[in-house]
Amino acid sequence: MIINKSKLFFACITVLFVIAAIAGCVSPIDKKVKHLSDKELAYFNGNDFFNGEDFNIRNQFLSSTYSAPEKINLFHLFYCGNGLEENYPTEEEKVAVVNYNEWAAMPDCPCEKNSRAKMDEILTKYMGITLADTEKTGLDKMTYLPEYDAYYHFHGDTNYRPAITFSAGEREGDIIRLFYDDTFMSDGNKVLTLREKDGSYLFVSNQKYK
Repeated sequence: MIINKSKLFFACITVLFVIAAIAGCVSPIDKKVKHLSDKELAYFNGNDFFNGEDFNIRNQFLSSTYSAPEKINLFHLFYCGNGLEENYPTEEEKVAVVNYNEWAAMPDCPCEKNSRAKMDEILTKYMGITLADTEKTGLDKMTYLPEYDAYYHFHGDTNYRPAITFSAGEREGDIIRLFYDDTFMSDGNKVLTLREKDGSYLFVSNQKYK
Protein backbone atom coordinates (compact mmCIF):
# COMPACT_ATOMS: atom_id res chain seq x y z
CA MET A 1 0.00 0.00 0.00
CA ILE A 2 1.36 3.37 -1.01
CA ILE A 3 0.97 6.00 1.71
CA ASN A 4 0.36 9.55 0.55
CA LYS A 5 2.91 11.59 2.48
CA SER A 6 0.82 14.77 2.27
CA LYS A 7 -2.23 13.04 3.74
CA LEU A 8 -0.10 11.50 6.46
CA PHE A 9 1.37 14.90 7.35
CA PHE A 10 -2.05 16.55 7.64
CA ALA A 11 -3.37 13.57 9.63
CA CYS A 12 -0.56 14.00 12.14
CA ILE A 13 -1.24 17.72 12.40
CA THR A 14 -4.92 17.03 13.01
CA VAL A 15 -4.10 14.57 15.79
CA LEU A 16 -1.81 17.13 17.43
CA PHE A 17 -4.57 19.79 17.31
CA VAL A 18 -7.06 17.36 18.86
CA ILE A 19 -4.64 16.53 21.67
CA ALA A 20 -4.00 20.22 22.27
CA ALA A 21 -7.72 20.96 22.32
CA ILE A 22 -8.35 18.20 24.86
CA ALA A 23 -5.51 19.44 27.01
CA GLY A 24 -6.95 22.92 26.77
CA CYS A 25 -10.16 21.71 28.39
CA VAL A 26 -8.23 21.30 31.62
CA SER A 27 -7.87 24.78 33.08
CA PRO A 28 -4.25 25.69 33.79
CA ILE A 29 -5.55 27.68 36.78
CA ASP A 30 -6.64 24.43 38.42
CA LYS A 31 -3.04 23.27 38.37
CA LYS A 32 -1.71 26.48 39.94
CA VAL A 33 -4.15 27.04 42.79
CA LYS A 34 -2.87 25.86 46.16
CA HIS A 35 -4.67 25.75 49.48
CA LEU A 36 -3.23 27.98 52.18
CA SER A 37 -1.48 26.10 54.94
CA ASP A 38 -2.87 26.20 58.47
CA LYS A 39 -0.09 28.61 59.38
CA GLU A 40 -0.89 30.95 56.49
CA LEU A 41 -4.60 30.95 57.27
CA ALA A 42 -3.86 31.54 60.96
CA TYR A 43 -1.94 34.70 59.97
CA PHE A 44 -5.04 36.23 58.39
CA ASN A 45 -7.22 35.10 61.28
CA GLY A 46 -4.81 36.51 63.83
CA ASN A 47 -4.00 40.06 64.86
CA ASP A 48 -1.01 40.76 62.60
CA PHE A 49 -2.91 41.87 59.50
CA PHE A 50 -6.60 42.00 60.48
CA ASN A 51 -8.29 42.39 63.85
CA GLY A 52 -6.26 43.49 66.86
CA GLU A 53 -7.29 45.36 69.99
CA ASP A 54 -7.40 48.82 68.43
CA PHE A 55 -9.03 50.27 65.33
CA ASN A 56 -7.72 48.46 62.24
CA ILE A 57 -8.56 50.08 58.91
CA ARG A 58 -7.87 46.78 57.12
CA ASN A 59 -11.03 45.34 58.67
CA GLN A 60 -13.06 48.05 56.96
CA PHE A 61 -12.06 46.83 53.51
CA LEU A 62 -14.60 44.06 54.11
CA SER A 63 -17.42 46.52 54.84
CA SER A 64 -18.70 46.53 51.25
CA THR A 65 -18.56 44.36 48.13
CA TYR A 66 -16.52 45.47 45.12
CA SER A 67 -15.15 43.76 42.01
CA ALA A 68 -12.16 46.09 41.65
CA PRO A 69 -10.35 48.60 43.90
CA GLU A 70 -11.87 51.65 42.21
CA LYS A 71 -15.38 50.35 42.95
CA ILE A 72 -15.04 50.19 46.74
CA ASN A 73 -17.66 52.01 48.80
CA LEU A 74 -15.73 54.88 50.36
CA PHE A 75 -18.49 55.79 52.79
CA HIS A 76 -18.34 52.34 54.39
CA LEU A 77 -14.55 52.20 54.26
CA PHE A 78 -14.09 55.53 56.06
CA TYR A 79 -17.28 55.39 58.15
CA CYS A 80 -15.33 55.11 61.40
CA GLY A 81 -12.48 57.35 60.34
CA ASN A 82 -9.16 56.29 58.88
CA GLY A 83 -7.07 55.14 61.83
CA LEU A 84 -4.31 57.61 61.03
CA GLU A 85 -3.22 60.69 62.96
CA GLU A 86 -6.07 63.04 62.13
CA ASN A 87 -7.30 66.18 63.82
CA TYR A 88 -10.78 65.84 65.23
CA PRO A 89 -13.08 68.36 63.59
CA THR A 90 -13.04 71.69 65.34
CA GLU A 91 -16.23 73.42 66.40
CA GLU A 92 -15.70 75.77 63.47
CA GLU A 93 -15.59 72.82 61.07
CA LYS A 94 -18.70 71.21 62.56
CA VAL A 95 -20.59 74.50 62.33
CA ALA A 96 -19.49 74.74 58.69
CA VAL A 97 -20.92 71.26 58.04
CA VAL A 98 -24.23 72.23 59.66
CA ASN A 99 -24.41 75.47 57.67
CA TYR A 100 -23.51 73.72 54.41
CA ASN A 101 -26.37 71.26 54.87
CA GLU A 102 -28.73 73.97 56.18
CA TRP A 103 -29.57 71.90 59.25
CA ALA A 104 -31.59 73.52 62.03
CA ALA A 105 -29.19 72.28 64.70
CA MET A 106 -25.99 70.33 65.14
CA PRO A 107 -26.56 66.57 65.47
CA ASP A 108 -26.08 65.18 68.97
CA CYS A 109 -23.48 62.60 67.93
CA PRO A 110 -19.80 62.42 66.99
CA CYS A 111 -18.52 63.81 63.72
CA GLU A 112 -15.89 61.96 61.68
CA LYS A 113 -13.34 63.84 59.61
CA ASN A 114 -11.47 62.29 56.71
CA SER A 115 -9.08 64.61 54.93
CA ARG A 116 -8.42 63.93 51.26
CA ALA A 117 -4.70 63.52 52.06
CA LYS A 118 -5.35 60.78 54.63
CA MET A 119 -7.85 59.03 52.36
CA ASP A 120 -5.26 59.05 49.58
CA GLU A 121 -2.68 57.65 51.99
CA ILE A 122 -4.94 54.75 52.98
CA LEU A 123 -6.03 53.95 49.42
CA THR A 124 -2.47 54.10 48.08
CA LYS A 125 -1.07 51.89 50.83
CA TYR A 126 -3.77 49.22 50.69
CA MET A 127 -5.07 49.39 47.11
CA GLY A 128 -2.43 51.11 45.05
CA ILE A 129 -4.82 53.87 43.94
CA THR A 130 -5.84 57.36 45.05
CA LEU A 131 -9.22 58.94 45.66
CA ALA A 132 -9.13 60.38 42.14
CA ASP A 133 -8.84 56.85 40.70
CA THR A 134 -12.03 55.62 42.39
CA GLU A 135 -15.61 55.84 41.16
CA LYS A 136 -16.36 57.99 44.26
CA THR A 137 -18.94 55.45 45.45
CA GLY A 138 -20.52 56.55 48.74
CA LEU A 139 -18.79 59.93 48.88
CA ASP A 140 -22.11 61.70 48.34
CA LYS A 141 -23.13 60.52 51.82
CA MET A 142 -20.41 62.68 53.34
CA THR A 143 -20.12 66.46 53.38
CA TYR A 144 -17.10 67.84 51.56
CA LEU A 145 -15.75 71.22 52.68
CA PRO A 146 -13.24 72.54 50.12
CA GLU A 147 -11.78 75.05 52.56
CA TYR A 148 -10.54 72.13 54.66
CA ASP A 149 -10.19 69.64 51.78
CA ALA A 150 -11.90 67.05 53.94
CA TYR A 151 -15.05 64.93 54.16
CA TYR A 152 -17.29 64.90 57.25
CA HIS A 153 -20.24 62.94 58.56
CA PHE A 154 -22.09 62.67 61.87
CA HIS A 155 -23.11 59.24 63.12
CA GLY A 156 -24.25 57.67 66.35
CA ASP A 157 -23.72 53.98 65.59
CA THR A 158 -20.61 52.13 64.49
CA ASN A 159 -20.03 49.85 61.52
CA TYR A 160 -16.58 48.77 62.64
CA ARG A 161 -15.85 45.06 62.20
CA PRO A 162 -14.33 43.88 65.50
CA ALA A 163 -13.28 40.43 64.27
CA ILE A 164 -12.86 38.55 61.01
CA THR A 165 -12.62 34.77 60.65
CA PHE A 166 -11.76 33.08 57.38
CA SER A 167 -12.72 29.43 56.95
CA ALA A 168 -10.36 28.69 54.05
CA GLY A 169 -7.89 30.27 51.68
CA GLU A 170 -6.01 29.62 48.46
CA ARG A 171 -3.04 31.02 46.58
CA GLU A 172 -2.59 31.47 42.84
CA GLY A 173 0.75 33.11 42.11
CA ASP A 174 0.73 36.43 43.98
CA ILE A 175 -3.06 36.29 44.47
CA ILE A 176 -4.58 35.22 47.78
CA ARG A 177 -8.29 34.36 48.11
CA LEU A 178 -9.86 34.18 51.57
CA PHE A 179 -13.29 32.64 52.05
CA TYR A 180 -15.66 33.54 54.86
CA ASP A 181 -19.27 33.64 55.99
CA ASP A 182 -20.07 37.32 56.52
CA THR A 183 -21.96 37.03 59.79
CA PHE A 184 -21.34 40.72 60.50
CA MET A 185 -23.27 41.89 57.44
CA SER A 186 -25.46 38.75 57.50
CA ASP A 187 -25.48 38.46 53.72
CA GLY A 188 -23.83 35.10 53.09
CA ASN A 189 -20.54 33.72 51.89
CA LYS A 190 -17.87 35.98 50.41
CA VAL A 191 -14.36 35.79 49.04
CA LEU A 192 -11.77 38.48 49.69
CA THR A 193 -9.01 38.73 47.09
CA LEU A 194 -5.60 40.14 47.97
CA ARG A 195 -2.45 40.64 45.90
CA GLU A 196 0.90 40.09 47.57
CA LYS A 197 3.31 42.96 47.02
CA ASP A 198 6.52 44.06 48.73
CA GLY A 199 5.98 41.84 51.75
CA SER A 200 2.39 42.95 52.33
CA TYR A 201 -0.97 42.72 50.56
CA LEU A 202 -3.15 44.97 48.40
CA PHE A 203 -6.93 44.62 48.46
CA VAL A 204 -8.27 43.64 45.03
CA SER A 205 -11.93 42.72 45.54
CA ASN A 206 -14.52 41.52 48.04
CA GLN A 207 -17.39 39.62 46.43
CA LYS A 208 -20.24 37.28 47.23
CA TYR A 209 -19.41 33.64 46.76
CA LYS A 210 -21.68 30.62 46.30
